[in-house]
Amino acid sequence: MRIGIVGGGLGGLLAGALLSRENDVVIYEKLPYLGGRFTNIPYKGYQLSTGALHMIPHGADGYLAQLLSRAGCKVTIVNSNPDGLFRVGNRDYRYRELFNLVGWKDKIRCLKKATNLKLGRVDRNISFGEFLEDVPLALKVGNSFTGWALSMDAYSVSMDEIVEIAKNYHRFGGPGVPIGGCKKVVDELSRVIVENGGRIFTGCKVERIEVEEDRGYIYTEEDCSEFHLIISNLSPRLTEKISNVKVIRDREPIPSRGIKVSIGSREKLIRHNGVLFTPECERVCGLNCPSNVDRSLAKEGYNLIMAHALQLRDNIKREIDIVLEDIERLFGKANYEILHIQTFRDDIPVNHASSGTDVDPIVDGRLFLVGDGAKGKGGIEVEGIALGVSKVVKYIENI
Repeated sequence: MRIGIVGGGLGGLLAGALLSRENDVVIYEKLPYLGGRFTNIPYKGYQLSTGALHMIPHGADGYLAQLLSRAGCKVTIVNSNPDGLFRVGNRDYRYRELFNLVGWKDKIRCLKKATNLKLGRVDRNISFGEFLEDVPLALKVGNSFTGWALSMDAYSVSMDEIVEIAKNYHRFGGPGVPIGGCKKVVDELSRVIVENGGRIFTGCKVERIEVEEDRGYIYTEEDCSEFHLIISNLSPRLTEKISNVKVIRDREPIPSRGIKVSIGSREKLIRHNGVLFTPECERVCGLNCPSNVDRSLAKEGYNLIMAHALQLRDNIKREIDIVLEDIERLFGKANYEILHIQTFRDDIPVNHASSGTDVDPIVDGRLFLVGDGAKGKGGIEVEGIALGVSKVVKYIENI
């Protein structure tokens, strides 16, 4: 079959790599580069990223890693050890050690919550915040986790979603860092597509998508091409806007917002390769140091630290100030440099659909969605994208 893919972000490239073995695949990307919010930005000797934090939520064992391997991509992912630590009162604690920071009554409550969550014996109709709110530290830890992983506060995430996330964690484990950063993944996907005979056009904006009963058409500024199937890696809203198909049906996707700060330091501000969760910060939810795994991501003799924070209010300048104040409290005595501040909102959010508001990737028999607006349940960020891509690929392979 001839398959047209609109958008060369992670979702579009992943679908293209998997489908190009047996199909004629053409990818259109309006930007001059591939990867969207999942690639590298060379800056001052560092390899910053356009969006993701050079980290894959379930490392070498999760959904994304499995699909990369299936596609034939050669990507080395180093699993984190520990998965994460929690900064409380100027000390870093492992997850299990947090239970000793509360009184015995709260400790019993927390142990019961942890057990019930692992077993799935919870009310799936309440929010994660409601589940945790009777223990203040637990709520702070929950907010830190959902802020880092989903760019949402705990009250905005349903327990239904959290249960599925917990299942995936216990199945696959925690995060990992790809050697070469995000761009290595993108480069491998594009290599596979081209080697399979697929074509990729960058700097090529799609103006219109039209779907008929037995075919589809992609219109660019230069021409119109006919395809058997079309996959959109655009947001659900934009896909609907430029197509003749109703994409958003049951629920409206709600974008998530966030702020990312890249930090350079000669000193090792983080000494492990996992996540440093920050439950006591106002906005910063967590940080990582991917250069602890891959030295090429930082300038020689320096370290690259990335902080991810929630944007809770519309005044973005004030929100950034609060984030920088958090970082100052965390590393005030250290000599560090703020390399880059990125905000993700409006037309370029963290996710086009926050967890729980994703659109079904199977729009109809001719048009499909991939990307962070069509993630699978329980899939954190790129793992959710991989779940959505997997559903689309399986559907197409069975046509």
